[in-house]
Amino acid sequence: MVDNLGATSALSHRRRRVTALILLAVIALAVSVVPCLPGRPSAPLSTHVVHTEFHAVDAVPAQSAAAAAPVATAAPLASASTNPAASTPTPTTPTPTSVATTTVATLIEPSIATLVAEVEAAGIEPGSNWSWSMGDTATHCGAISGAGTGCTFGAAGLEQTVFAGSPTLTLIAHELANAETQNDAVPSLLNEVAAAAGTASWSPTDAVASCLVAHFMGFQDDAAGAWQCSTALAAFVAANIHDTLSSAVAVAPS
Repeated sequence: MVDNLGATSALSHRRRRVTALILLAVIALAVSVVPCLPGRPSAPLSTHVVHTEFHAVDAVPAQSAAAAAPVATAAPLASASTNPAASTPTPTTPTPTSVATTTVATLIEPSIATLVAEVEAAGIEPGSNWSWSMGDTATHCGAISGAGTGCTFGAAGLEQTVFAGSPTLTLIAHELANAETQNDAVPSLLNEVAAAAGTASWSPTDAVASCLVAHFMGFQDDAAGAWQCSTALAAFVAANIHDTLSSAVAVAPS
């Protein structure tokens, strides 16, 4: 009987203990649920809530965070008066320098072929048996100095002119007139012009040639010495240069 009572007492004690544990668990559960019920006042902030607010601050937009961030203050610059070595020299702007430019006109002389064509177009006709080339004029005409020289000679019915250097239009005109005179001028015409020129002309051929240049080109070629062909004599020579008679048609004016 005593044993049954002891067993019953032990069982009863164990049930009360289990019941107490269950009651404690229910109370704990109720405590954790009550703060979440509507209308209940908020629980005091805990360490976990502070942690949550810290993350909420991190979630603020970058622009607001940047505005709230402390601004670093730059150290004051050293004064130029107290630290001359640290001063920066002021750059100077170079003054524009005017440069005077001079344009030098370069004269380009026409080719000899162009000048020859110009003389022939004016009326001087050296003839189809005439030709010209570049070479040594001293071989046929003796030593001739100058920037441009020319020499005209004939053999076997052919007239040739050799130019050297840079002959001018005046010189080329005289040499073509020489070739025409040697081809076509009759002896009487040469004699009459030589008489009018006298000793002032280098030769009767040069005198007639200078008259042709004066008539057809309109200028004195100064290639017959100091002599100048008059306008009247130049017209007479031009009119009779191709005369095939043994004597001139008319008397040359003086």
